[in-house]
Amino acid sequence: MIYNLLSDDRPCMIARFGGFELSVTANYIGVKSKRKDIISYIRGKTPDLWWNTKTWQYLNNNAGFFPLTLTEIERFCELMLKSAAQVDILGSWQDNEQFINFAPDMKRVKLMLLEPFWNASPWTKALEGKKVLVVHPFARSIEKQYNEQRNLLFDNPDILPLFELSTIEAVQSIGGQAPGFNSWFEALAHMQKQIDHINFDICLLGCGAYGFPLAAYVKSKGKKAVHLGGALQLLFGIRGKRWENPDYGVKAWNIPYGSYLSLMNEHWIRPKKNDIPLNANQVEDACYW
Repeated sequence: MIYNLLSDDRPCMIARFGGFELSVTANYIGVKSKRKDIISYIRGKTPDLWWNTKTWQYLNNNAGFFPLTLTEIERFCELMLKSAAQVDILGSWQDNEQFINFAPDMKRVKLMLLEPFWNASPWTKALEGKKVLVVHPFARSIEKQYNEQRNLLFDNPDILPLFELSTIEAVQSIGGQAPGFNSWFEALAHMQKQIDHINFDICLLGCGAYGFPLAAYVKSKGKKAVHLGGALQLLFGIRGKRWENPDYGVKAWNIPYGSYLSLMNEHWIRPKKNDIPLNANQVEDACYW
Protein backbone atom coordinates (compact mmCIF):
# COMPACT_ATOMS: atom_id res chain seq x y z
CA MET A 1 0.00 0.00 0.00
CA ILE A 2 2.75 2.48 0.96
CA TYR A 3 4.94 1.44 -1.97
CA ASN A 4 2.07 1.93 -4.42
CA LEU A 5 1.19 5.35 -3.04
CA LEU A 6 4.80 6.52 -3.30
CA SER A 7 5.10 5.13 -6.82
CA ASP A 8 2.16 6.95 -8.40
CA ASP A 9 1.99 10.62 -9.37
CA ARG A 10 -0.29 11.94 -6.62
CA PRO A 11 0.91 14.03 -3.67
CA CYS A 12 0.48 12.18 -0.41
CA MET A 13 1.05 12.20 3.34
CA ILE A 14 2.03 9.00 5.13
CA ALA A 15 2.45 9.67 8.82
CA ARG A 16 2.13 8.72 12.46
CA PHE A 17 1.25 10.81 15.49
CA GLY A 18 3.77 11.50 18.20
CA GLY A 19 2.40 10.43 21.56
CA PHE A 20 2.50 13.79 23.31
CA GLU A 21 1.42 15.72 20.23
CA LEU A 22 -1.71 13.59 20.00
CA SER A 23 -2.38 13.70 23.76
CA VAL A 24 -2.40 17.49 23.78
CA THR A 25 -4.48 17.68 20.59
CA ALA A 26 -7.08 15.23 21.94
CA ASN A 27 -7.16 17.25 25.17
CA TYR A 28 -7.86 20.38 23.10
CA ILE A 29 -10.81 18.64 21.44
CA GLY A 30 -12.25 17.75 24.85
CA VAL A 31 -11.75 21.24 26.27
CA LYS A 32 -13.40 22.87 23.25
CA SER A 33 -16.30 20.42 23.16
CA LYS A 34 -19.61 22.23 23.65
CA ARG A 35 -21.18 19.14 25.18
CA LYS A 36 -19.41 18.07 28.37
CA ASP A 37 -20.59 14.48 28.79
CA ILE A 38 -19.10 13.25 32.05
CA ILE A 39 -20.48 9.72 31.63
CA SER A 40 -18.83 9.38 28.21
CA TYR A 41 -15.61 10.74 29.69
CA ILE A 42 -15.66 8.16 32.49
CA ARG A 43 -16.20 5.45 29.87
CA GLY A 44 -13.22 6.69 27.86
CA LYS A 45 -15.32 7.82 24.92
CA THR A 46 -14.26 11.46 25.16
CA PRO A 47 -10.87 13.02 25.94
CA ASP A 48 -10.12 15.09 29.04
CA LEU A 49 -12.62 17.91 29.39
CA TRP A 50 -10.16 20.25 31.12
CA TRP A 51 -6.56 21.11 30.35
CA ASN A 52 -4.00 18.62 31.58
CA THR A 53 -1.03 20.97 31.63
CA LYS A 54 1.33 18.15 32.61
CA THR A 55 1.17 16.96 28.99
CA TRP A 56 2.29 20.43 27.92
CA GLN A 57 5.57 19.86 29.75
CA TYR A 58 6.07 16.58 27.91
CA LEU A 59 5.26 18.30 24.62
CA ASN A 60 8.01 20.80 25.37
CA ASN A 61 10.65 18.42 26.70
CA ASN A 62 10.10 15.36 24.51
CA ALA A 63 8.71 16.88 21.30
CA GLY A 64 10.23 20.37 21.32
CA PHE A 65 7.21 22.69 21.45
CA PHE A 66 7.63 26.19 22.90
CA PRO A 67 6.60 28.55 24.46
CA LEU A 68 4.02 26.89 26.68
CA THR A 69 1.29 29.51 26.58
CA LEU A 70 -2.38 28.72 26.12
CA THR A 71 -2.53 30.73 22.91
CA GLU A 72 0.40 28.86 21.36
CA ILE A 73 -0.85 25.46 22.53
CA GLU A 74 -4.28 26.06 21.00
CA ARG A 75 -2.70 27.27 17.78
CA PHE A 76 -0.59 24.10 17.69
CA CYS A 77 -3.62 21.86 18.20
CA GLU A 78 -5.54 23.60 15.44
CA LEU A 79 -2.60 23.05 13.09
CA MET A 80 -2.42 19.37 14.06
CA LEU A 81 -6.11 18.89 13.31
CA LYS A 82 -5.76 20.67 9.98
CA SER A 83 -2.74 18.51 9.14
CA ALA A 84 -4.53 15.30 10.16
CA ALA A 85 -7.13 15.91 7.45
CA GLN A 86 -4.32 15.50 4.87
CA VAL A 87 -3.22 12.02 5.99
CA ASP A 88 -3.53 9.29 3.35
CA ILE A 89 -2.01 6.43 5.36
CA LEU A 90 -1.75 6.55 9.16
CA GLY A 91 0.62 4.43 11.18
CA SER A 92 -1.86 3.74 13.96
CA TRP A 93 -0.92 3.02 17.56
CA GLN A 94 -2.88 5.18 20.01
CA ASP A 95 -6.41 5.18 21.40
CA ASN A 96 -6.63 8.98 21.15
CA GLU A 97 -6.72 8.66 17.36
CA GLN A 98 -10.46 7.93 17.72
CA PHE A 99 -11.08 11.61 18.51
CA ILE A 100 -9.45 12.95 15.33
CA ASN A 101 -11.39 13.70 12.13
CA PHE A 102 -9.43 12.22 9.24
CA ALA A 103 -10.28 12.23 5.53
CA PRO A 104 -12.96 9.60 4.76
CA ASP A 105 -10.62 7.58 2.52
CA MET A 106 -7.68 7.60 4.96
CA LYS A 107 -6.14 4.13 5.47
CA ARG A 108 -4.78 2.80 8.77
CA VAL A 109 -1.89 0.40 9.12
CA LYS A 110 -0.11 -0.82 12.22
CA LEU A 111 2.63 1.59 13.19
CA MET A 112 5.39 -0.94 12.63
CA LEU A 113 4.36 -1.25 8.97
CA LEU A 114 5.69 2.28 8.47
CA GLU A 115 9.12 0.88 9.28
CA PRO A 116 10.56 -0.85 6.20
CA PHE A 117 12.86 -3.21 8.10
CA TRP A 118 10.25 -5.91 8.75
CA ASN A 119 9.13 -6.65 5.19
CA ALA A 120 10.99 -8.67 2.57
CA SER A 121 9.66 -6.17 0.00
CA PRO A 122 10.11 -2.84 1.83
CA TRP A 123 8.28 0.27 0.69
CA THR A 124 11.60 2.12 0.60
CA LYS A 125 12.26 0.37 -2.72
CA ALA A 126 10.05 3.17 -4.12
CA LEU A 127 12.82 5.66 -3.26
CA GLU A 128 15.14 4.15 -5.85
CA GLY A 129 16.19 6.68 -8.47
CA LYS A 130 14.21 9.48 -6.81
CA LYS A 131 15.23 12.83 -5.37
CA VAL A 132 14.81 12.25 -1.63
CA LEU A 133 14.83 14.99 1.00
CA VAL A 134 15.43 14.01 4.62
CA VAL A 135 14.48 16.46 7.38
CA HIS A 136 16.14 15.36 10.61
CA PRO A 137 18.37 16.81 13.36
CA PHE A 138 21.10 14.26 12.49
CA ALA A 139 21.46 15.50 8.90
CA ARG A 140 25.27 15.29 8.87
CA SER A 141 25.33 11.78 10.29
CA ILE A 142 22.67 10.71 7.80
CA GLU A 143 24.66 12.06 4.86
CA LYS A 144 27.85 10.38 6.05
CA GLN A 145 26.18 7.02 6.58
CA TYR A 146 24.36 7.12 3.26
CA ASN A 147 27.37 8.19 1.22
CA GLU A 148 29.90 5.89 2.89
CA GLN A 149 28.01 2.89 4.30
CA ARG A 150 24.75 2.53 2.37
CA ASN A 151 25.45 -0.98 1.06
CA LEU A 152 26.66 -2.22 4.45
CA LEU A 153 23.82 -1.26 6.76
CA PHE A 154 21.21 -3.90 5.89
CA ASP A 155 21.18 -7.41 4.45
CA ASN A 156 18.29 -6.45 2.16
CA PRO A 157 19.55 -3.78 -0.30
CA ASP A 158 15.98 -2.65 -1.03
CA ILE A 159 15.71 -1.14 2.46
CA LEU A 160 18.12 1.64 1.51
CA PRO A 161 18.34 1.81 -2.30
CA LEU A 162 20.28 4.26 -4.44
CA PHE A 163 18.69 7.71 -4.67
CA GLU A 164 19.71 11.37 -4.80
CA LEU A 165 19.88 12.52 -1.18
CA SER A 166 19.33 16.05 0.12
CA THR A 167 19.04 16.94 3.80
CA ILE A 168 17.77 19.70 6.04
CA GLU A 169 19.12 19.82 9.57
CA ALA A 170 15.88 20.09 11.52
CA VAL A 171 15.56 22.50 14.40
CA GLN A 172 16.20 20.53 17.59
CA SER A 173 14.24 22.11 20.43
CA ILE A 174 13.64 19.04 22.60
CA GLY A 175 14.96 18.85 26.14
CA GLY A 176 14.12 22.51 26.67
CA GLN A 177 16.94 23.49 24.35
CA ALA A 178 16.91 27.09 23.10
CA PRO A 179 17.08 26.82 19.29
CA GLY A 180 17.47 30.51 18.42
CA PHE A 181 13.82 31.11 17.55
CA ASN A 182 11.15 33.00 19.47
CA SER A 183 8.58 30.24 19.06
CA TRP A 184 7.96 26.78 17.67
CA PHE A 185 5.93 28.36 14.86
CA GLU A 186 8.85 30.58 13.91
CA ALA A 187 11.10 27.51 13.72
CA LEU A 188 8.45 25.68 11.68
CA ALA A 189 8.25 28.55 9.17
CA HIS A 190 12.04 28.52 8.89
CA MET A 191 12.02 24.85 7.89
CA GLN A 192 9.13 25.37 5.49
CA LYS A 193 11.20 27.99 3.67
CA GLN A 194 14.14 25.59 3.51
CA ILE A 195 11.90 22.91 2.02
CA ASP A 196 10.66 25.40 -0.59
CA HIS A 197 14.20 25.84 -1.92
CA ILE A 198 14.97 22.16 -2.50
CA ASN A 199 13.99 20.10 -5.53
CA PHE A 200 12.77 16.68 -4.39
CA ASP A 201 10.24 13.95 -5.10
CA ILE A 202 9.77 12.38 -1.67
CA CYS A 203 10.43 13.86 1.77
CA LEU A 204 11.24 11.70 4.81
CA LEU A 205 10.75 13.36 8.19
CA GLY A 206 11.80 12.68 11.75
CA CYS A 207 11.92 15.93 13.70
CA GLY A 208 9.79 15.90 16.85
CA ALA A 209 6.58 17.89 16.87
CA TYR A 210 7.58 19.57 13.60
CA GLY A 211 7.33 16.38 11.54
CA PHE A 212 3.56 15.87 11.27
CA PRO A 213 2.66 19.42 10.15
CA LEU A 214 5.72 19.59 7.90
CA ALA A 215 4.51 16.42 6.18
CA ALA A 216 1.16 18.09 5.55
CA TYR A 217 3.00 21.14 4.21
CA VAL A 218 4.96 18.96 1.79
CA LYS A 219 1.74 17.41 0.50
CA SER A 220 0.20 20.87 0.06
CA LYS A 221 3.13 21.66 -2.26
CA GLY A 222 2.21 18.74 -4.50
CA LYS A 223 4.93 16.40 -3.19
CA LYS A 224 5.06 13.17 -1.20
CA ALA A 225 5.87 12.99 2.51
CA VAL A 226 6.58 10.13 4.90
CA HIS A 227 6.70 11.14 8.56
CA LEU A 228 8.43 8.24 10.34
CA GLY A 229 9.38 10.09 13.50
CA GLY A 230 12.16 8.74 15.70
CA ALA A 231 12.65 5.51 13.76
CA LEU A 232 13.90 7.42 10.70
CA GLN A 233 17.45 7.45 12.10
CA LEU A 234 17.47 3.63 11.96
CA LEU A 235 17.01 3.74 8.19
CA PHE A 236 20.47 5.31 7.96
CA GLY A 237 22.17 3.04 10.46
CA ILE A 238 22.18 5.42 13.41
CA ARG A 239 21.89 3.85 16.83
CA GLY A 240 19.80 5.08 19.76
CA LYS A 241 19.39 3.78 23.31
CA ARG A 242 15.69 3.14 22.77
CA TRP A 243 16.30 0.53 20.08
CA GLU A 244 19.36 -0.99 21.73
CA ASN A 245 17.11 -2.17 24.54
CA PRO A 246 16.23 -5.77 23.55
CA ASP A 247 12.88 -5.47 25.34
CA TYR A 248 11.78 -2.52 23.22
CA GLY A 249 8.59 -3.35 21.31
CA VAL A 250 8.22 -6.84 22.77
CA LYS A 251 5.05 -6.08 24.74
CA ALA A 252 3.84 -3.05 22.81
CA TRP A 253 4.16 -4.55 19.33
CA ASN A 254 4.33 -8.26 20.15
CA ILE A 255 7.67 -8.64 18.36
CA PRO A 256 10.48 -11.06 19.26
CA TYR A 257 12.99 -10.11 21.94
CA GLY A 258 15.90 -8.15 20.49
CA SER A 259 14.23 -7.39 17.15
CA TYR A 260 15.59 -3.86 16.79
CA LEU A 261 18.98 -4.80 18.15
CA SER A 262 19.21 -7.51 15.48
CA LEU A 263 19.09 -4.84 12.75
CA MET A 264 22.36 -3.28 13.89
CA ASN A 265 25.85 -4.22 12.78
CA GLU A 266 29.38 -2.87 13.05
CA HIS A 267 28.67 -0.22 10.40
CA TRP A 268 26.01 1.51 12.49
CA ILE A 269 27.09 4.63 14.36
CA ARG A 270 25.95 6.90 17.16
CA PRO A 271 24.89 10.47 16.40
CA LYS A 272 27.77 12.93 16.23
CA LYS A 273 28.52 14.85 19.44
CA ASN A 274 27.27 18.10 17.95
CA ASP A 275 23.91 16.39 17.29
CA ILE A 276 23.40 15.72 21.01
CA PRO A 277 21.56 18.48 22.91
CA LEU A 278 22.83 19.54 26.32
CA ASN A 279 19.72 18.18 28.04
CA ALA A 280 19.58 14.89 26.13
CA ASN A 281 19.21 12.84 29.31
CA GLN A 282 15.92 14.61 30.01
CA VAL A 283 14.41 13.09 26.86
CA GLU A 284 13.47 9.53 27.84
CA ASP A 285 16.99 8.90 29.17
CA ALA A 286 18.59 10.10 25.92
CA CYS A 287 16.60 7.57 23.89
CA TYR A 288 17.68 8.91 20.49
CA TRP A 289 21.38 9.07 21.35
